[in-house]
Amino acid sequence: MVRIGAHTFAWSPSLRDHEATEIFARLKNSDLDFVEAASYDLDGLSPIHLKDLSDRHDLPHTLCSGLPRGLSLASTDLNKRREAQDHVRRLLDFAQTSGAEKVSGPIHGDLSQLASEPSTSEDWHRLCESYAELAKEIKAWGKPFSVEPLNRYQSSLLNTIEQTRALSEAVDLANFGILVDLFHANLEQANLYDDLHSHQASTTHVHLCGANRGMIGSCHLDWSRLGQWLRQFPLDYGVSIETFDSHDPLLSRRTRTWRELGAPAEQIVLEGATILKKIVGAASL
Repeated sequence: MVRIGAHTFAWSPSLRDHEATEIFARLKNSDLDFVEAASYDLDGLSPIHLKDLSDRHDLPHTLCSGLPRGLSLASTDLNKRREAQDHVRRLLDFAQTSGAEKVSGPIHGDLSQLASEPSTSEDWHRLCESYAELAKEIKAWGKPFSVEPLNRYQSSLLNTIEQTRALSEAVDLANFGILVDLFHANLEQANLYDDLHSHQASTTHVHLCGANRGMIGSCHLDWSRLGQWLRQFPLDYGVSIETFDSHDPLLSRRTRTWRELGAPAEQIVLEGATILKKIVGAASL
């Protein structure tokens, strides 16, 4: 059975040490198998502290980030592009020191504002060139590095699984793949379930939730089919439940989450893990 993780956006817009201490302690005796530590800028989060929490509570962790401060790997500004590349190197160094199992996130374009113009072929080439310059460090990292396509309202650079697979093929590293987020895929994929199966071999991480980031199993998504899909990943494969706390002003603004999604975010994660384990287990019957 796949391992199920808790994405820390359910509690914090950008994880800090004191928040991590509380979250790991609260999740220790739950149905969750690991924690996905999410931070835009890594400020206030210590890799040694994160490693200590993982070891102490026997909860492995992964690392999730984007590009902070309006940075983009496809920027027309060479200095901004280099700064974005340096952030990726910082992520890899942090992950190595903290003992993270994966690095993932929408690590491609500017997340500081909603997409308002289409990306160009030149943007695509600059993105590929940026990752070509990062290939040595990503290969040396050795563990999964997963890039997440976002829906059309958040990005015009990478929207679909197919586009992200093309990036993965251009980078051509065994550990470089796709982060499939069901919320974004539900909006952008023409044939969701077929597309998930078609690109499974290139999928190195998954974000799960209900269709509106609410409770798993209580939406229009076919969770029986999703359970069958999840069963086809390796037994030690990790997937994360990602939802957002609408009561946190910064997180609410960043994720455009203006209302509670049927239940408090922590409940969606904790109960979702229990439900998901039943769904994945039932898929084997």
